[in-house]
Amino acid sequence: MSWFSPPNRSLACAAVFGWVGCNEREPVDAATTTDVSSIQVPALESSEGPPSASSSTERPAPSSAPSAMAAPSTSAPATIALSASQPVFLKENPDCPVPRGFEAGWSWKRLHRVKGLTERALILTLDVGARIENLEKVLDVLRDHEVKSTIFVYSGELESHPYSEAVLKRMVEDGHELANHTLSHKDLTKLAPEALHEQFDRVEALLEKHVQKSAKPFFREPFLATNDEIDALIRKKCYRPIWFTIDTADWKAGATAEGIEKSVFERRGKPREIEPGSIFIFHGSQKANLVALPRIIQRLKGEGWSFLTLGEALRRSGGL
Repeated sequence: MSWFSPPNRSLACAAVFGWVGCNEREPVDAATTTDVSSIQVPALESSEGPPSASSSTERPAPSSAPSAMAAPSTSAPATIALSASQPVFLKENPDCPVPRGFEAGWSWKRLHRVKGLTERALILTLDVGARIENLEKVLDVLRDHEVKSTIFVYSGELESHPYSEAVLKRMVEDGHELANHTLSHKDLTKLAPEALHEQFDRVEALLEKHVQKSAKPFFREPFLATNDEIDALIRKKCYRPIWFTIDTADWKAGATAEGIEKSVFERRGKPREIEPGSIFIFHGSQKANLVALPRIIQRLKGEGWSFLTLGEALRRSGGL
């Protein structure tokens, strides 16, 4: 199913999200995006990490993100005063209703950390789609430690895997939140415009087929590679781009459990100051995470931290 192709686009929005009215006008806040189309990365079918160490471009550092991608203002638009039963539209993306449950405050801008949480809570996210057997073991770790995560799915390998339905159903049954990480985990800035829609829509089709869920409203670009055109398409399809606060560096070649744990708790050789609402990025295909992840979870829980899905964290913080 293509969620956004006429004539069924508005019907799909209403059926899946309780929204009324979706049209095809272009978003209007392209000036808030940042063009990083010069990123040079290999177009890999099932690689979960960013460019290899040989690439001349490093992964963007959240702590030094350009001001254009800074956290949005916490002031809520006047339209938020409408009844929660009525669709709410924001000037920054007037064609997409605010997702149900977020009427109290929302932004379509890129998110690096959830601000406004009054509790010691963190968000654990996973980018998954390859090496399904390892992914199942990662899900075992999360279940054993009673951690709910937000899982960014890229669907290429899952589409053909005999256990894809069982794996996706397990994610939902265990309380994880599903999000979109494209079909084939390619650098979107390198694809022809006509190929881009499939990268979004086939993830939605797979989730609808197996678990009757949508990946909306959260999206993460493979390799974090984007430009103004990609950002506009993300918004037009009613997604919010999600990056991260803390990179576990588990994507690096030869990553070890010790190295992953160090990346979480140290920054530039000094203890890292972890803030409420920090977003961690892990991957489902790395065997090292089978050792690192339980250690990290236990250590963080020992320090008084709890874990929320991204959606729940945003609801508790007012949506921004």
